[in-house]
Amino acid sequence: MSMLALMMAPLIGIMLALFGAGGGMLTVPLLNHGFDMPLKSAVAASLWIVAAVSLVALIRERAWYQLQMKLLVFFIAGGAIGSWLGAHLGLLVSDAFQGAIFGLLVWFVAWWMRYRKKTPSLDLPVQPCRCLVTLLTGLLLGIVTGMLGVGGGFMMVPALLWLGISDYKIAVNHSLVLIIINAIIAGTTYFGHVEMAWQPVLWIAGLAAVGTVFGSIFMHRIASTHLQSIFSLFLLLIGAVMLSGAVGAFIG
Repeated sequence: MSMLALMMAPLIGIMLALFGAGGGMLTVPLLNHGFDMPLKSAVAASLWIVAAVSLVALIRERAWYQLQMKLLVFFIAGGAIGSWLGAHLGLLVSDAFQGAIFGLLVWFVAWWMRYRKKTPSLDLPVQPCRCLVTLLTGLLLGIVTGMLGVGGGFMMVPALLWLGISDYKIAVNHSLVLIIINAIIAGTTYFGHVEMAWQPVLWIAGLAAVGTVFGSIFMHRIASTHLQSIFSLFLLLIGAVMLSGAVGAFIG
């Protein structure tokens, strides 16, 4: 196993703890390039790592006390279908196409992290559930999860705020629940279709879980804007690596 790749694994948990997003953005390239794992195997393995780390973060936050169940049920329903569909799409498309989409998505997230502003707690009353919109939103984000091996929290949190959750932290906690369920469904769909080495998966999941502890500490000691700038630049580099690999595969 690559020691450098293992040293980078805690960044997955740090990003998840700080921003409620970004774990899969690091996990897939780490497995693909750091451990020479085929892309589809890296996507499948990433889903289990993201699910495990999100579960650790969920338990630390005791998020189940803050959940809006009606909205969550419709989001889960859409996400479950989307994750299953996304996993099948991921198996159908070429590695080059999958890698190119992943790289472009990472660049988008880098831009989003650099320029977004964290929505403050507004202390507004709970909004009525826009159930059909919630179902369709969950479906689209589930497809992203299943196809690319990312949790989708970078889109989930703004979507949840838009759908009526007025507090940023509560939206992050909802996204953790959704990420766990979507990732497990998509990860199960990949079973039997790709080979996966479990040893690096367990190592990365453990180190990333430790990273969530440091992420919680950094959240209170370092300005989030500085961290967002650092991670956005890091993601730009990751996106470039994934895109260059995809272009090489297309040319080859």
